[in-house]
Amino acid sequence: MQQRNKKDLLILFIKSILMGTANKLPGISGGLVALITGFYDEMILTFKKINFKTFKILFSGNFKKLNSEYNIIFLITILLGIIFSYFTTSKILDFFFKISELNVWSFFFGMIIASLIILIRDNKINTFKKTVFLIIGLFIGLILSFSEPSSENQNIIFIFFCGMISICGMIIPGISGSFLLILLGNYKLLLVDSVDALINSIYIIFRLDIINEIDFQLIKILIVFSFGSVVGLIVFSNILGYLIKKHRSLTNQLIIGFISGSLFIIWPWNKVVLESSDGFKKLSNLDTESNYLRYLPDINETSNIIALACIVAGFMIVLYIENYASRKKNIRPDR
Repeated sequence: MQQRNKKDLLILFIKSILMGTANKLPGISGGLVALITGFYDEMILTFKKINFKTFKILFSGNFKKLNSEYNIIFLITILLGIIFSYFTTSKILDFFFKISELNVWSFFFGMIIASLIILIRDNKINTFKKTVFLIIGLFIGLILSFSEPSSENQNIIFIFFCGMISICGMIIPGISGSFLLILLGNYKLLLVDSVDALINSIYIIFRLDIINEIDFQLIKILIVFSFGSVVGLIVFSNILGYLIKKHRSLTNQLIIGFISGSLFIIWPWNKVVLESSDGFKKLSNLDTESNYLRYLPDINETSNIIALACIVAGFMIVLYIENYASRKKNIRPDR
């Protein structure tokens, strides 16, 4: 457990906001943000410790023991950041998407390219087994990139399953939780409609909205989805925590493969039907063949030149963050 002062906690809070924001974007992995900003390993190992005993100590009110054994201050800080991002940063994202969607995706693309280079630099492929794991990760990433989405499904068991699966975006770098929800057909239902219902319910409770009524069905869906996410967080973080501890180099190669394969998801130059709702762009009811056509940019066009500059900017920012964090010994503490 890393000791942090108030300034460190504020920085961690900002990083977790970025992670939560990234996890809402199709093609961007919240876990990848945690990785490049230096708190990924600690996050996984902290989640791995959570069990029934944790809740027993929580209900007893022994906060000191809770923090010493389960790093609860760290956990609360990143969870608050994620929640904060869930209801606020979408407005900021919508603003930049309205200005230039191409430039936003280009910026993200540059960031991921830089993080991938950093991972490859620090994880050399020097055995046949590492090569196999890299190929497996790449294969799975490519499958996710080119899979077509399903239709919306409000079955409660399926909603719980969506929660478990979508949390992978925060746990496994290179896998976008939002994109997984697109493939499952429930992106709009779970990240737009249910959130809108919760916000509207708050307005109604405080009598800020006297026209609409509370949509209890969507509220129930959001609760089940959240519960599934918590269960998935505990289960998958335990699995990944074990892999990081016992097979770090092979796990890293698997992650590198995931990220490499998922690059196709956010290639900036594509023709895609995008629908705007409540503060951010979303991919909705994708028809991969007709509405998600990737193409090479014409470098003679000014807009594409600016987009390329955004890729470079995103690339350089990640390299700067990595260099700064390395000097502070926040990234890859096992080095």
